[in-house]
Amino acid sequence: MQEVKINVVNIIKPRVELVLTWGNEELIAAMTDVIYRAHTIEDAMRKVKEKPELVTRRIISFLWDGHHSVLEFMGASWLIEGSRAFTHELVRHRVASYWQESQRYVDYTKGQLRYVLPPNLASDWTSHLDNVSQAYIKAREGFAPEDARYLLPNAMASRVWVQMNAREFFLNFIPLRTGLGAFHEIRLITWLMFTTLIDKFPITARWIWENLPRLHPDYCRGIDKLKDLYGTDDCRLVSIEDSFRRWQIEIPETLRALMGGK
Repeated sequence: MQEVKINVVNIIKPRVELVLTWGNEELIAAMTDVIYRAHTIEDAMRKVKEKPELVTRRIISFLWDGHHSVLEFMGASWLIEGSRAFTHELVRHRVASYWQESQRYVDYTKGQLRYVLPPNLASDWTSHLDNVSQAYIKAREGFAPEDARYLLPNAMASRVWVQMNAREFFLNFIPLRTGLGAFHEIRLITWLMFTTLIDKFPITARWIWENLPRLHPDYCRGIDKLKDLYGTDDCRLVSIEDSFRRWQIEIPETLRALMGGK
């Protein structure tokens, strides 16, 4: 009997889901009075609630003065799905916590194999991934998942739960991974992560946005080749437009609003 091949390939796009945040800018601003003026936490919180402009002034002062350790008292975690090529770069950031989908224990013969592939590759190479998937399924007949996984490519989708404090995320991860020289998938995912925090940590997010190109010396690498294509020499806008266009994903409204305000 002739073997019948079943298409088991599922091409997906990167996605980001905010799981939780901790801490907030108001609390950090209030703790200034606790640490420097011996106020009680109750009095300090009452003060910043009565004078919200204090929160803005103090957070911006911390950012400009380089007093960045206070940002470690707030942060976020996300559930991200991207390619293995992406996760190999993600986990190089050491000041973070990761819990990644296990190819040793997940048996992909029980469901479709998920791959993350940019549209310009997906149109021509899906058949290749189907062949890889069939090889994995065949290998599983005689090997455990931990051995059969050797056949899986970097395009294999992987979910990873990642947690970072705000200092690492805003002042290191974003400037490095949204720069024009960054890999387009991690650039896209970083912008999606950033978008989830625009309303959670608005003062910090706005300051980072306004100062982004100066936070990494190589942020605008290649802008001369891209500015005519995107009609601007603003590296931030080019970074966003380029990464979202490559993946044919719509730019979120909250990020679009920030772009409009420049």
